[in-house]
Amino acid sequence: MSLDKTLFIGTATPKPVSLPLKAILDHYAVIRDAMARTGCVKPHDLPTLVVNTSFNYAFNAYKSISLLLPELYHESGAAVLRQLWEVSLNLHWIGVDPESRSQDFCNFTIMEHRKLISRSGDPTELQAFDADTKRLQERFQYQTKKKRIQRHEHFSKNDIYDRASKLGDPWNDEYQFVFRFASMHVHGAPGAVLRDVFQTIYTHPKTREQNSASLIAILAIKVMVRNVELLVTLDIIPDASKVMEAFKSFQETIPSEGTKLFSLLGTANYLR
Repeated sequence: MSLDKTLFIGTATPKPVSLPLKAILDHYAVIRDAMARTGCVKPHDLPTLVVNTSFNYAFNAYKSISLLLPELYHESGAAVLRQLWEVSLNLHWIGVDPESRSQDFCNFTIMEHRKLISRSGDPTELQAFDADTKRLQERFQYQTKKKRIQRHEHFSKNDIYDRASKLGDPWNDEYQFVFRFASMHVHGAPGAVLRDVFQTIYTHPKTREQNSASLIAILAIKVMVRNVELLVTLDIIPDASKVMEAFKSFQETIPSEGTKLFSLLGTANYLR
């Protein structure tokens, strides 16, 4: 079978423009530095500790992306983008009800540890662990219609799709593209491995890789800025004006032609 007769999701025919990767990464660094200089309150309770620690985890993912993209390692950048997006989704989920959901977030480490013990092959250790943590585990258990006890797979008691849907846009909208697109790279799926082969709209591989890296950078910036806005709302970051100034300057960098390209990829909404 010849390649020109092979269909691939994402193939587009219009000639793409070349996005300004260097300029985007320059703004990426300015926003990063502005975030690093933003002060925050010291954790004085569990919700503040969980939110602040989650933000720092997301910030580390954001910084690691900036190490990958200058070398055009957009495939690995996409994998880290999923990490950034998912921890940010959890952060915003907790932000809706910090008191209760931060407790669930911490307590769920019991369930994660239990799963590791259950795979060790030592039933005695598992029985002892279950006896010691019975009360905590009950919060993450439910009864099926057949009266069987099952355990939730997530601290929120619902999956990523449900969390994104309940939080609404932009999370719900991004789930359809960002999470699924990045997940292909995490799992080394055919759509990720063969994507470049079938992107015939590009006449030069470097342009394709630069645009892919630009897409990752743009999405990472937008997700991380939302995290900053949340921490301001929760009074954990007292002033994020420098971050927002840097973000506004970044938004003015993206050329109008870039919007046309991303509309072909189904991502125009993420440039707004």
